[in-house]
Amino acid sequence: MQINDPLYIDAIWLSLAFVCGLLVRKIGLPPLIGFLITGLLINFSGLNDGHISDVLQGLADLGVMLLLFTIGLKIKIKTLIKPEIWSTASLHMLITVLFTGGLVFLFSTMGLRYFTDLSLNGALLVGFALSFSSTVFVVKTLEGRGEFNSFHGKVAIGILIMQDIFAVVFMTLAADYSFTYWLLALPIALFVIRWLLYRTLSFLDHGELVTVFGFFATFVAGALSFSLFGLKPDLGALIIGMLLVNHPRADELYDRMMNYKDFFLIAFFINIGITAVPSTDALIVSLILLPIILLKSGMFLLILARFNLRARTSFLISLSLGNFSEFGLIVGVVGVQAGIIPEIWLIIIALLMSLSFLLSAPLNARAHRIFDRYKPLILRLNRSTHYIDIEPNFLGDANHLVVGMGSVGLPAYQELNKRFPGKVIGIDYNHEKVEKMQKDGVNAVWGDATDSEFWDNVNLTKIHMVYLTMSDYASNINSLTEVKKLKSKTFKISAICHFPDESDKYRKNEVDFIYDYKANLGLDLVEHTLDNIPMDRNS
Repeated sequence: MQINDPLYIDAIWLSLAFVCGLLVRKIGLPPLIGFLITGLLINFSGLNDGHISDVLQGLADLGVMLLLFTIGLKIKIKTLIKPEIWSTASLHMLITVLFTGGLVFLFSTMGLRYFTDLSLNGALLVGFALSFSSTVFVVKTLEGRGEFNSFHGKVAIGILIMQDIFAVVFMTLAADYSFTYWLLALPIALFVIRWLLYRTLSFLDHGELVTVFGFFATFVAGALSFSLFGLKPDLGALIIGMLLVNHPRADELYDRMMNYKDFFLIAFFINIGITAVPSTDALIVSLILLPIILLKSGMFLLILARFNLRARTSFLISLSLGNFSEFGLIVGVVGVQAGIIPEIWLIIIALLMSLSFLLSAPLNARAHRIFDRYKPLILRLNRSTHYIDIEPNFLGDANHLVVGMGSVGLPAYQELNKRFPGKVIGIDYNHEKVEKMQKDGVNAVWGDATDSEFWDNVNLTKIHMVYLTMSDYASNINSLTEVKKLKSKTFKISAICHFPDESDKYRKNEVDFIYDYKANLGLDLVEHTLDNIPMDRNS
């Protein structure tokens, strides 16, 4: 085989991605930074031939659509119409476009290189492109911290979806799109598609066909169907996911597709690194505009604080959204095709996006530590006494606190409540789940155990035992980090782990009892079988 053989090329970029991702992870940074570096190395090495570009672009497109589909499986329409989501997204975009567009136009009147070719419309389009935050980056960041389903995570995702809708509207209007009456049939088509998908998913067993169904729903029922109606395929993947959100097996489907989505998104970040081929002048322009990230984060923080959100929630959301988006590139392409901005601005926007990821990733990885360090300053934003994300400060007469009311936490709560009636309480950071459990008679409250304010303010004097039952290891560790900061701790801690290295880290964090999920399955099976089926002792 020749060095330019596709097999060699694929082996090289995969190896680079693995090595770079591993190295940056070792220094405490998210692997996505390593994938960005991989793209830059491919560019500088001259390996960026037609094969690798086609492969990575195809994989990246698949990854983005799978991402939007999985987001749809977790987002309900009623979430998007909350004022803290649609109002924040709209107001923030308006302010960012006007400020950034005005700043860029000011630079053009000053005669700075690459700015002089921009008209007022071109400057506003650049501002519009830079007003978006990256859905891919934010989701990967939240997943890395185990906070995708948290309250602040869902608000951030809701804002991103609103931004995506604004982008779709813009691209539809800018593409000289002619209305077709077939669009009137879209609601009927979606109703039929939803009915067919619901029936099909209910019929399937738990084997590999569930995975195939996920790909079919994403790329055929979603992306292909919407493209036939002249709409953006990515939007179709998102909508189909949202149509399936209430299916009893939505969580199972979500878990199946998450593993594939992660691999395809590696190609997305590598592709960003390849796209950002810098010239010296373009890099200088990018560095001049990079501080706009501070404006974006600051505006999110100030706007969200006006919607009765606690300062910590607003801070975590604004930090997550402090970056530039892949949608900026798409908007830039539309602007170039329409002759509004020169082609060089595609490179500048790609550079800004890459630099924003490099800057934002380490900050988000240390989000909780940053909040704790600057807590007195950030808490000055708290100006209300009635927050929609208020946490409990009193746990009643409970002696046992179950943190995380999922597939492990809820059964644990139920067993404890049998043994200690009225002495058990559960907390979870999913509002909808807590509301449903409360209606079912479960003593559960909303709260975020990774929040230092929760542990500082809640009365723990009656608590004897805390059970960390969240399935996400990062969430359990973040909770332990906050618990260790308590000046006095009178309760014991039990935690669940899935791997030996997790058990070692729990011990270092002074966990009193560690339940090894996999190691104890066989033991539990035997104990429960013998306890529930009477047998002859001589058998």
